[in-house]
Parts: sequence; C-alpha cells; structure tokens
Amino acid sequence: MPLKDLLMERFKVRTRAVENPLITSVGATALKVLSNNPNRLGFTIINLSTNVIYLALTNNVSDTYGIRLNAGGGSASMAWDTEFDMVAWAWWVLATGAGSAIYTLEVVEY
Repeated sequence: MPLKDLLMERFKVRTRAVENPLITSVGATALKVLSNNPNRLGFTIINLSTNVIYLALTNNVSDTYGIRLNAGGGSASMAWDTEFDMVAWAWWVLATGAGSAIYTLEVVEY
C-alpha cells in the first residue's frame, strides 16, 4: 500500500512537504523562518552555515535566548505528537554572522 494511503488509513490525514517556505539565509537581525500555521504537523530546520544560528518563538531570539543550532548541520526537529501546539506557532531565527544559510522543511496537512 502506498505511504499516502497508510497515512490516510491510520491518521486520516494527507500531507505534503514544503521546503524553505520563507527564507534560505539569515544574519544578525531576527527573521521569521516559519509563520504560524495550524496545518503544520512537523518541521526540521538545519543550519548549513559556518555560523551559529539561534531559534526561538519570538523575535527576541539572541545568542542568550533560543535553541542553539551549531554550525555545519546543527538542527531542530519538532512534531505535533511530542511538542503539541508549539509545532504550529511562528518561529524566528538569528545568526552570529551575515548570509548564514539554513534549510527548512515543514510537513503540512492539506
């Protein structure tokens, strides 16, 4: 049975992946990386840069406030069944240097 059919049978949901919905790089100014989306079931954010990136629920994200994503592959993943409502909320990022590349993948219901 195809995966889409298994998901529909078990969870009664159809999903699709969305790559980089808002931005692909960040600098020393806080940017929204994911908008509030009540249809988001999970996401992964990966730091592709040589700088450290910080992730938080507000634009007050800083090097002393947020989840640290280390350079060269540091990541954060969240799913609805472990982080609950927080998965659907808006998320902000800030980097320790300009032009810091990130990759964002969100899974949404449609």
